[in-house]
Amino acid sequence: MPDTEKEKHMKQLKRKIECWRELIIPLNSILLWEKSWYPGLILGSTTTLFLLIWIMEPAFLTIISMIMLLLTLTDYFVVVISSTFFSSSGWNGQKERKLDEICKALSETTLQIQSIWKFITNARHNRPNLYYGLITLCLGLSAWLGNVINNLLLIYLAVNIILLSPGFRHKDLVQSAVKIGCNYLMHPDELVIDESSPNNDIKTKNT
Repeated sequence: MPDTEKEKHMKQLKRKIECWRELIIPLNSILLWEKSWYPGLILGSTTTLFLLIWIMEPAFLTIISMIMLLLTLTDYFVVVISSTFFSSSGWNGQKERKLDEICKALSETTLQIQSIWKFITNARHNRPNLYYGLITLCLGLSAWLGNVINNLLLIYLAVNIILLSPGFRHKDLVQSAVKIGCNYLMHPDELVIDESSPNNDIKTKNT
């Protein structure tokens, strides 16, 4: 996609979330783990929520209705709270730049999802055998997993993976783990513990 269209998409997204800007910045800070205890906050919040669902055992329709009700009330009260407690004078250039960065990242993610969906729809018409084969395999695998593993546990793990993935990408933890794993597989004897590091980081002998 040309840069002009990407810029246009980002500006459209920014206008849509304008009333959420005061809440988006601290929420983005939590998702990117800008403080060391934010991952614990995310895990603690999701664990508490799913523990309540597990204890109360509400019906599926009740869960969907409560989620939709929560989203509706949030959408309403965010506008009220923003206009009541946050004045426009408190919005500065630093927050505006941060919002631009967030909108750019969200826009890029949205465009990537759209391109993946477009690729899938194109594969349905251009390579139907491959498309239906992969769809059948994925749906069959998910049906088997849903039958073997508790569904609430699967949703809990999926939600935590989604919420923790921005922090993992921001901290480059996935790349570091993959690099360490590759180094261990290729040179297992050269992997040592860096005792001088406060976190006892793992490194190779040649580093």
